[in-house]
Amino acid sequence: MIHEIKGCKALIPYLKESIEDEGIKIGIDEKLSAEQLAIIKVDEYYSGLHLGYPPKSIDFVVVVDCECDSYVLYLLELKNVDRPKRLIIKDIHEKFEVTIRDFLSRRFEMIFLADRYKYKDIKLYLISDAYGLTGKYGSYAEYKKIQEKMQRIQNRDSLRIDINLGSKLFKFKGKVLKINYDIPPNPIIRRIS
Repeated sequence: MIHEIKGCKALIPYLKESIEDEGIKIGIDEKLSAEQLAIIKVDEYYSGLHLGYPPKSIDFVVVVDCECDSYVLYLLELKNVDRPKRLIIKDIHEKFEVTIRDFLSRRFEMIFLADRYKYKDIKLYLISDAYGLTGKYGSYAEYKKIQEKMQRIQNRDSLRIDINLGSKLFKFKGKVLKINYDIPPNPIIRRIS
């Protein structure tokens, strides 16, 4: 799949070596070589079509080769906002919907829906530091765990983003998926063995 993506004339101009947008950079496992992953800048692809109104789409689709024709597919939306209220969940859902239904399932179905390729996992992420957590916690999961303990004590909900992101489910290659939230440089792009 990696060779097919990197050999696709329509995708070559949108292949990247790093995952960075809006001042946010996502980590890539140092053990991965350039031959083991493909990073596609999806929103640039749609902008390059020169449509009057390009559809909303996520920032990156990342494919990691796990060997034996199995892969991990990461769909990533990076948002540099300073408050959770600036994350417009409806727009984020629309971006993932367009990417799954149009980019992966229609325009490039010959690659992403090919039966010869199996997905070990498909991960959807919104990556943002809307809560101002970078450097304070190792991951959003760590922050959330601490918040859950505090919420039990204070009995209040300050993490509506998680609930709203998870309110819409997506389907791709027979898998039901939901968007997860994390803070940079997480999630680390890696292969699954």
